[in-house]
Amino acid sequence: MRHDKPSWSYQMQDGRTICLVFTSKRHGDLSINQDSETLTRRQRSIVDEQWSYLEQVHDTGVLHIEFPGQHRGEQGDALWTNNSEVPISIQVADCVPVALISSLGSLCLVHAGWKGLVRGVIDEAVDAMIQIGKRPTTAVIGPCIHPGSYAFGEREIDQVCNVFGESVRSKTQEGCLALNLPKTVEVALRNNGIEELVRFDECTSNAEKFWSYRLRKEQERQAVVGWIKSKEDYFE
Repeated sequence: MRHDKPSWSYQMQDGRTICLVFTSKRHGDLSINQDSETLTRRQRSIVDEQWSYLEQVHDTGVLHIEFPGQHRGEQGDALWTNNSEVPISIQVADCVPVALISSLGSLCLVHAGWKGLVRGVIDEAVDAMIQIGKRPTTAVIGPCIHPGSYAFGEREIDQVCNVFGESVRSKTQEGCLALNLPKTVEVALRNNGIEELVRFDECTSNAEKFWSYRLRKEQERQAVVGWIKSKEDYFE
């Protein structure tokens, strides 16, 4: 299966390798709300196989993916696979793309916005992996909106702090109330016993590299695509 060089990779106990690519503007718009032929062409230029992706609804649905393209376009906010050569993906503009890794041979990707976090999307994703005997021990936190650029309503921040504590409350560069979204994800992960965290500490306010709905009302999306690479796989 031809693919781009991964942004991050991890070798599991069975000798296979989990690979992640965090895309940016240079990869093109990966929003699912576009012509399907264009979307497929852009996806396959990154990983040359059918991708599984979801209609993300800021809730807690977790889908199991067993073969390429399965459940494509169905509603949910997390998806996992144990199988090799099965690309799964999450699309984001400002929300956090999170990868949960089990060294025993499982990968789960999570779309983590504030509503999904409050509703327990991380909890549900971790539980899905535990149910199959593959508890995640490592998480990768991708580029997302940072508090310096993310003004937030008082009622909403109270909802988040009621679940995750006051440490996620922050301020923008102008001194307005803000949510520290990556910190919220970290708290959710640690609450689920995941201590090994890998951070791609980039903010989607960077207009040269990322799209942002919060700041610029852009409809385009970047993505994280992940897959489990067999020993015979390669990249270009």
